[in-house]
Amino acid sequence: MAQFKHLFSPVEIGNTELKNRILSTAHQTNHVIDGIPTEDMTAYHAVRARGGAGLIILEAAAVHPSGMLTTNTIAGFDEKVVPAYLELANEVHEYGTKVFSQLFHGGREVVSSDYRNAAWAPSAVPSLRFSTMPKPMSIEEIKEVIEGFAFSAKLAKKGGLDGVEICCSHGYLPAQFWAEHTNLRTDEYGGSFENRMRFIVEVIERVWEEVGEDFTVGIRMSADEMTMDGTTVKDAVKIVEYLVDRVRIDFIDVTAGDSSTYAGSTHIVPPSPIKHGYLTPQSFKIRMAGAVPVFVGSRIVDPVEAEQIVAAGKADVVGMTRSLIVDPEMPNKAKSGNMQSIDACIGCLQACIGHYHKGLTIGCVQNPSAGKENQVIALKNQLKEKKKVLVIGAGPAGMQAAVTLDELGHEVILADKADKVGGLLHTLRRAPMRHELAESMIDNYLRKLANSHVKVELGAAIKLEDIRTIAPDAIVCATGSRPYIPNITGINDSRVITVDELFNKQNMVIGKNVIVFDFAGDWPGIEAAIDLAEKGHQVTLISARLSIGEEVHQYLRNEYLKKLYQLKVRLLPHYDLGEINGDTVVIRNLFSYEKENVENWDTIVLSLGRVPNGELFEQIKNLAPQVWQIGDCLSPRTLEEATYEGLMTSLQLGIKSQESKIKSSIGDSVAK
Repeated sequence: MAQFKHLFSPVEIGNTELKNRILSTAHQTNHVIDGIPTEDMTAYHAVRARGGAGLIILEAAAVHPSGMLTTNTIAGFDEKVVPAYLELANEVHEYGTKVFSQLFHGGREVVSSDYRNAAWAPSAVPSLRFSTMPKPMSIEEIKEVIEGFAFSAKLAKKGGLDGVEICCSHGYLPAQFWAEHTNLRTDEYGGSFENRMRFIVEVIERVWEEVGEDFTVGIRMSADEMTMDGTTVKDAVKIVEYLVDRVRIDFIDVTAGDSSTYAGSTHIVPPSPIKHGYLTPQSFKIRMAGAVPVFVGSRIVDPVEAEQIVAAGKADVVGMTRSLIVDPEMPNKAKSGNMQSIDACIGCLQACIGHYHKGLTIGCVQNPSAGKENQVIALKNQLKEKKKVLVIGAGPAGMQAAVTLDELGHEVILADKADKVGGLLHTLRRAPMRHELAESMIDNYLRKLANSHVKVELGAAIKLEDIRTIAPDAIVCATGSRPYIPNITGINDSRVITVDELFNKQNMVIGKNVIVFDFAGDWPGIEAAIDLAEKGHQVTLISARLSIGEEVHQYLRNEYLKKLYQLKVRLLPHYDLGEINGDTVVIRNLFSYEKENVENWDTIVLSLGRVPNGELFEQIKNLAPQVWQIGDCLSPRTLEEATYEGLMTSLQLGIKSQESKIKSSIGDSVAK
């Protein structure tokens, strides 16, 4: 506790006292049906409240039907939301955690997996990222939305919540009104700075009129929209000084970025390798300008970092959202001094914001239970027989299976022919922009294994006689995958290597002109191209996808593309590798089927997918009562499927009553 005397000190935010300075910022869980939060949303936030978070701000709640960002947005304007709020608030309050609603209207930002509503905005200025052209709001519509903010705040208070945060960040509706490049109006809501500020001033005034003085009301804003034409820190300081002089604001939640541009949107949820806590200089300037409590987040993943931010006066409350997704118990662990057991966020974006963008409920690569709390708790509570389990393969799938089985009380042996755990993560850790992800994930599992009873056996391939000697009750086969090599002319040329060889072999001879062939549009080919370009090679990245990095989450793809352009890598989508004839490489257009010859090359790097190492499974599938095949060994996919199958397989193993017909979203993807 002494190490975190600032982080775990209470703080007054308006009429709300927080027990500590750790915040879960508003983020989409998609646990919403017909605009109303579900029991799964309550369970999700309750776990983080139990883990010690001081404040939870719920995901965006639309204040008007025109503000429904997606079909899974909370309808904050609908009175049916009140019972759901009450249920959630009661659960969260049980642990001394406070909870706010985020009042939201996206304006021209409308993203929908269903019918797309007409976008409302100050003026007809399109969103470049979503290609939406909004209709200019009439005065009557402006007044209607202002009333929507006030009524939604009233419903939040009626639902037992402790406060509201008015979302002005990321170029959403309030920011569209105050920014010159999105507000071209000539009436009282446009033109001068004072007129452009009129909308947010009237929103805040009406909210206070509805909720009364015994509530807490603040705003969230981008201190820097990180775009060519967007709001800068200088603009943000001016806005804050103007607002606090005219209306009561209990806090300012500082973020960055702009939803309407690709580069700006990255800062909504910045991925690894973006610097930790990089917004604290901006939060300090806003804190000084406004003289009100300030929250700050964006890549603050370590309680030590958070303590330093609060101690230095850069913010009063620290957003640690993704840290709480991966490890809901992080605050309690830090407070008790149990730092070694804290799991770190790896910054991958794959299952948190990545699921949101796919219309899925929230998840986490490193914590597969996230977003599935009710389902996982039900499985954990099933009566299980304790088993001796052999896990073969110590990559992400095998490690997740081993630590989960150990937690459930099984006797576990984790075996791998390599001399260290981690599997393909050791290739990933040598990639220039995925290094932090791999290092953090390996470190998380090493600490879990060190604190477990798992018997780890490394450095020797498991043999059939070994398995017979061990006599396990169950086997989990997680033996990973290997690079796919196409059966084409010239593929055995010594100048052709794989991404695995590029990152893992020493003293590789790489020529000046390199072609990287990318099959899947994911990280290996892009990382290879960046690595080689940074070392001075002339690189052409040829992808068999519609766009470069198509399968990478958009915010990470933004950073990849920025780097590729900065390094002058030639980008060529829509082609695959046809054949190699001496010094000529034949590439094929995937739409016209036309072939082209590439002559000027020295080295080819292949990233053409992976083949499952399923041979051992076929040999051992009858050597134990239960034999499971998970992760890349079953079918090469992503880190998320690996850890999820490791978790869910382990939760089902040893259940006494098979008649319970436990349903898992794995379905038939896990063979047994």
